[in-house]
Amino acid sequence: MDKLGDQKSKTRRKKSDLLSQIKDSILSLKEEIRSGGGALAYDLLIFAVGFLLARCQIILGARPCGLAYVALLGGGIWPALFGVVIGSLSLGADGIIFAAAALVILLLRAAASSGERRVGGRTSLFGESLLLRISVSVLGGFVVALYEALMQGVSEATVIYGLVMIILTPILTFGLSGLFSAGIDFRALLDGPSDLLRLSGLEKTERYNRIFFQISALSLIFLISMSVREINLFGISLSYIFSGVITLLVSKRFGAMRAMAVGFISSVGLSGVLSVSFALAGLCSGVLFGFGTGYAIVGGGVALCVWSAYASGLNGLLGTLPEYTIAAAIALPLLKRIGEKPSEEDVESTPECAEDMVGTMALSYQNRFSGSLDSLESALCDMSAIIGEYTSRDPGLTREEYRDIILQAAEGGCAECDEGKMCEENDIRPIERNAERLAELLSEGKKICPEDLNGETEFCKEAERLSDRINREAARREQERYYIAESAGTAEEYELIARLINQARAADDAERQVDSSMTAALTKAAEECGLKSGIIRAFGNRRKHFILAGEDESGAKISSFELRKSIEAAAGVRLGTPEYFRRGKMVLMECGIRRRLKISVASATLPGCEGEISGDSAITFESGDDFFYSLISDGMGSGELAKRTSQFVCDYIKSAMKLGSAKETLLHILNHAIRVRGDECSATVDLFELDLLNGSGMFLKSGAAPSYIKRESSIFRIRSQTTPIGLLRTIDTERISVEIRPGDHIIMLSDGVCDVTEDAPWLLLLLGEPVNKSLKEYVEYILNETKKNSKTGDDISVTVIRVEEAQDLGIKAIADRVESKNPNLKFSYTEGGNTPKKKE
Repeated sequence: MDKLGDQKSKTRRKKSDLLSQIKDSILSLKEEIRSGGGALAYDLLIFAVGFLLARCQIILGARPCGLAYVALLGGGIWPALFGVVIGSLSLGADGIIFAAAALVILLLRAAASSGERRVGGRTSLFGESLLLRISVSVLGGFVVALYEALMQGVSEATVIYGLVMIILTPILTFGLSGLFSAGIDFRALLDGPSDLLRLSGLEKTERYNRIFFQISALSLIFLISMSVREINLFGISLSYIFSGVITLLVSKRFGAMRAMAVGFISSVGLSGVLSVSFALAGLCSGVLFGFGTGYAIVGGGVALCVWSAYASGLNGLLGTLPEYTIAAAIALPLLKRIGEKPSEEDVESTPECAEDMVGTMALSYQNRFSGSLDSLESALCDMSAIIGEYTSRDPGLTREEYRDIILQAAEGGCAECDEGKMCEENDIRPIERNAERLAELLSEGKKICPEDLNGETEFCKEAERLSDRINREAARREQERYYIAESAGTAEEYELIARLINQARAADDAERQVDSSMTAALTKAAEECGLKSGIIRAFGNRRKHFILAGEDESGAKISSFELRKSIEAAAGVRLGTPEYFRRGKMVLMECGIRRRLKISVASATLPGCEGEISGDSAITFESGDDFFYSLISDGMGSGELAKRTSQFVCDYIKSAMKLGSAKETLLHILNHAIRVRGDECSATVDLFELDLLNGSGMFLKSGAAPSYIKRESSIFRIRSQTTPIGLLRTIDTERISVEIRPGDHIIMLSDGVCDVTEDAPWLLLLLGEPVNKSLKEYVEYILNETKKNSKTGDDISVTVIRVEEAQDLGIKAIADRVESKNPNLKFSYTEGGNTPKKKE
């Protein structure tokens, strides 16, 4: 029975899993169809607008609207072109030239475009500036004007026709461009925040963009209404139906005043008198939507009928009431959707879904983040090679030491020999007299043979025993030297490496942790930007990382410029290029930070005397974790040994600085490596570190000369009384934290320039002068003045660093990066480059 029950239970679980998989597959397919349907609907809308604008006549048969439409669009250009071409051809023979001109505009735009870019989630060749598009539209209008003049001859009518095409086409191109300047897409007009078109509290540029958007939208509405004014079905005007639909939608979405403007503009081209009817309908319905959709539709209809009957009698009433009734029936489904509150199930599931998305991405981030441990592995490999090359030396004995072994062996052997006293009395000393030659043989790695001990005139009877004694003693001493060299400081090295691993692990843990206080601040900022149900997490200590998810079907909220600026203000950082991911209506953004500062640098080193080798080494470099370093090392003494030591210090520190937080431990290893080599050489360390993310600076000095920070007319001296690396068993370093601002100059000098500023008043006068030269010229200027005034005769090194504010990436540049890396979320962007405009 138990087995049968288990089998039934397994069968039920398999069925449940199968049903779950089928359900997931259906939902996935539904989402794909929905996504593809949205793209198709957008293309159809672009096509339909192009078709209608191509048929819109302005004066004397001039139709510039379609050409302006093709010249303007960046995304959706192909359905727009097809719509304009088909709309033009539907006019008959007169429309062929308009279709041809549209093709000419497309070809000119493709030739003049700056290259591929992502627009509307698609790759497009048309990324040129608005000014260039306007210029191309002029050429398109000129083609039509020239054709008309050639076909009809030059007359007053053709001149007016040509002027309309040449002048009005670029004007319309510019006028309609406002639709793409405010970062508002079609879905946002339906589902975005209720204050989408507000003007109060905005910056001047944003206010201008929204005003321009509304003017362009009214212009487009007017042109579409004009394009269908000649179409009547059974006496029903499509223009009036269009006016009624758009007026009701605007009254529900944006209020009575905007609805009144839309109602008037959309119908004024048909009848100046009856356009007031639609304006009053928009005003009344906008006021009554607060009481209910039915009241609003009926109230707007009553206002329209009353004015139409008053202004034009029965004909006016019959000319607008049927159209308004049809418009109300068409608009009703959209009116119900506008302002529709989400169901309780959706409200409850949205935060859970956002929490799930953020949690999954956070776990992925924490699992993949091991920056310090990864850097430790790379740094230890590089450091091992550098230290091995520097400390590698033959552990064998010197010729002097071999000679001592030979003489000691001879003395001991003669003392044990029965005839030793006789050899001493007769001054027979073959081994002593051949000691140099024997030592040379041993230093070459050869063994001593009995015949090697005796000279041409002197012979030792115990040559075989003594040669064996010398070989054994030399081998013992060589082995002892090898063990000393290999085992020196092993325990200390293990302790230092263990310390490095602990510090790397602690640094990684700090970057993985959630910053609770910042998370709370960012949650508040997101809510103020309209992302009410969003979930946000902030990670890290220095390298901040942000993950944000929320319901945003259009993508306009989570990708908005306002949200980005709010996060930057709350976190006190600059955001890097974000990545976006979509799951149904939910959108997730993951973003790191980018640099606040950039640097430029110049450096030079000269020997103390011409013809000598400088013992100084100076380098500058950046690490992979956004730190900039400048280092000057002065090898004590001069010549090849000093240069080798200072160069080793620079090479070592350049590799070691991949481990940003473990500097003292790394210097302990450096000190140990120099001492193990045993050359009795040391070197100074003058290290400057600048965090390019937050602007904090630090000097690390061991026996180094003073450094200086020049800020406008002020000079700050950074000095320490410490001992060079390699002299003591433990390091003597001083860490000095400094504040670095954009515009600062950091001047680093070796003691060949000046060790004590009080002995070099000329240096303070020089540093007090403004830096009106290039950095290279400024370094050369300091070197020349040092040669004139310094009497140390030591090697000279100078490094000058200029700190500047990092160039702010425009939102357009960020948008291009986002679109190129994230096919899951697709946008187009404004010409001004301020905010994302449209999401497909």
